[in-house]
Amino acid sequence: MSANIRRSPLYFAATLLLTFLFWGCSSTKTVPEGDALFAGFKVKVQNEKDSSKRESALTTELGGTVRPKPNASIFGLRPKLWIYNAFYTEKEKGLGHWIQSKLGEAPVLLSEVDTSSINGVMSARLHNKGYFVNQVSSSTTIKKKKATIDWTAKVGEPYRIRKIAYTLNDSLPVHKDIQQTQAESLLKPGDPYDLATMTLERTRIDGLLKNKGYFYFSPDLLIFSVDTTAGDRKADVLVRVKSAATPRTLQAYKLNDIYIHADYFLNDSISTNDTLDVRGYRYIPNENYVKAKHLLRGVFLYQDSLYTRQNQLLTVSRLMGLPAYKFVNLEYAQDTTSTDRLNAFLYLTPALKKSLRLEAQMVNKTNGFAGPGLLASFRNRNAFHGSELLNVDFTGTFESFVGGRGAERTNPETGEENQNSNLTSYELGVQTNLTIPHIVSPFRMRNLRTEFVPKTRINVGFNFLNRVNFFHMNSYNASYGYNWRPKQTITHEITPINLQFVQLARTQPAFEEILRNNRLLQRSFEEQFIIGSMYRFTYSNQAIKERRHQFYNDASIDVSGNLVNALQSLTGSDSPTDETPRTLFGQTYSQYSRLQNDFRYYLKVGESSQIATRLLTGVGFSYGNSRTMPYVKQFSIGGPNSIRAFRPRSVGPGTYDVPDSLLFSFFDQTGDIKLEGNVEYRFPIFGFVKGALFVDAGNIWLLRETVNPTTGEVDRPGGVFNTSTFMSQLAVGTGFGVRVDIEFFVIRLDFGIPVRVPYLPPGERNVIKDFNFGFTGDTGMTLNIGVGYPF
Repeated sequence: MSANIRRSPLYFAATLLLTFLFWGCSSTKTVPEGDALFAGFKVKVQNEKDSSKRESALTTELGGTVRPKPNASIFGLRPKLWIYNAFYTEKEKGLGHWIQSKLGEAPVLLSEVDTSSINGVMSARLHNKGYFVNQVSSSTTIKKKKATIDWTAKVGEPYRIRKIAYTLNDSLPVHKDIQQTQAESLLKPGDPYDLATMTLERTRIDGLLKNKGYFYFSPDLLIFSVDTTAGDRKADVLVRVKSAATPRTLQAYKLNDIYIHADYFLNDSISTNDTLDVRGYRYIPNENYVKAKHLLRGVFLYQDSLYTRQNQLLTVSRLMGLPAYKFVNLEYAQDTTSTDRLNAFLYLTPALKKSLRLEAQMVNKTNGFAGPGLLASFRNRNAFHGSELLNVDFTGTFESFVGGRGAERTNPETGEENQNSNLTSYELGVQTNLTIPHIVSPFRMRNLRTEFVPKTRINVGFNFLNRVNFFHMNSYNASYGYNWRPKQTITHEITPINLQFVQLARTQPAFEEILRNNRLLQRSFEEQFIIGSMYRFTYSNQAIKERRHQFYNDASIDVSGNLVNALQSLTGSDSPTDETPRTLFGQTYSQYSRLQNDFRYYLKVGESSQIATRLLTGVGFSYGNSRTMPYVKQFSIGGPNSIRAFRPRSVGPGTYDVPDSLLFSFFDQTGDIKLEGNVEYRFPIFGFVKGALFVDAGNIWLLRETVNPTTGEVDRPGGVFNTSTFMSQLAVGTGFGVRVDIEFFVIRLDFGIPVRVPYLPPGERNVIKDFNFGFTGDTGMTLNIGVGYPF
């Protein structure tokens, strides 16, 4: 006798909870007798008489001095310690030893914690913060072989700065330059004494002096003397230069000769006598690799000018951004004929000029097609002796339809299985990209003084798509644009010329029938010529790793046909209609505007965890010469980088429910408006394996309602955007993920769980109560396999 028992979510949750409890109970398994597991600690600062209000910062800093740290934990559990205990072995080889040593973590014992030494370190930290009188004590509590330690730091009012005085010799220029930095000093009268602030102040002064020619000066030449004899917990700070400072450290230097070794390799023997003079620079040995006029755009060192660190870093950064070079090194040497002059030597090591790469790929597209692909890429990093980067990519893919709704349904009219599993597509393409490391413009433009290389990009490509049993499509594209970064956090990308021509070369009867029944879809697939411009603005502070709050915002605008349409109107062309749109070179051109914004916020939680959020909005509207957006410019939703509980293009527009008889097509699950929000908590599990919990929500909508001319019925009912109902039409999903993060490469497995399905009838859309652990139906999980993080 057998029975099918359906395991409820409560059953699995209870099992998981019992497992976690077992983990906790076994955490002391390998702790020796007479010792205890160092389970945790607390730091408390007693500062009733302290007016500086730094309790939180002091608690964090003092907690950072505790060594060793307790075993890593997640939600109060210690999985790495559990692995160590579960696979514990005294053998030094074998699978068990490998798991124990590589994936596990040995228990941190109380005997390893030297509280007396830590007390001293904490006291010293408090002294550095101005608490010259302080007291640190600790107490240990042991229960069931688990130990916790409580540290208590008692402090009073900190010593504060009364005044800052500069005891300098006014006869030397360096002393005057140091005196001039006082206005921006980090040391302020009334602030608490802080050794860290003084260290930063020395570094600040050194940085300012470095930009005034003092090449050999260093922060440790500055001494801060503190006098506390004034009483009332006041301190006077005296700033002076070490008496042992040598004359050259106090000398401001100018640049003399600047040598540029444009084709340098390690251990090369180079004579500075054999040089080519180019605009005052000594170019070695010749211009056979990179022309001097192109290279000098990235050199901000000038003869007879003061040495500045700013120009040094700017030069190195710009030259490192040139594709032609692998390494850039800048050195200085004191001139032998003048005591106040430096000679500069730039050593530039070329990168491999040409390369050919063959790469096998697994393609997973947003339209629900996936399959193997092949990429052959040719790269020339110095195509025309100006460090131009030339890329030619040849691609080929063979894909099958794996996404979207109805992949496993049967056709209700025939009882036969839908054709989704048989949908195949193959694609062949070539893309040529030329990146020029400066702005190429008909107008004379000054050289941008930025550490990032400004770029001109030219792109030409062709793509052939064969959607078997539906259509053949030829796509041609060309663009000309600029990319520049005025600073680390901001990127501008403008494409004044953006051309794209999409041509349906051959259609099959099944596809023609779909187009006849959907006039809007037909117009979006017609031969259309995109001729317009694009602008993109990106802000990101993610490169500043120490920031707890990180932001990213990518805003773009894409327009087409406006200039052409305006010129045709000025020349008296007939006004466009649905049946007779205007043409350019005999081809109908698209006229639209498309706006999109991608905002992301990242919050660091602890040392290794993060909360990542995203809000993605977009709208595209056609007008003038077009009744609908080109198909390639419409929005879609769902998939590995979108709402992960739904397959690509399986949701929307709005509450539109695709008829079962049309589920195999999925051409029209696109829209003019997109709204999507994501929240994801990312945390470490062990080693390079990370975990994630996420919630996704969003949908797409139409701006206009269209009617089928044959039947008189509304196409895609429920798809039009309505401000009063759109929130109730959001698709919502949640889930969990596992990521293998090896820094430069991330493989991601995300399991999406549907919560609200907008295309179901009202009252049936909240499906979480019917959730099953399978991968079928509207209430099952969706497995997403991706490379890289979703956002």
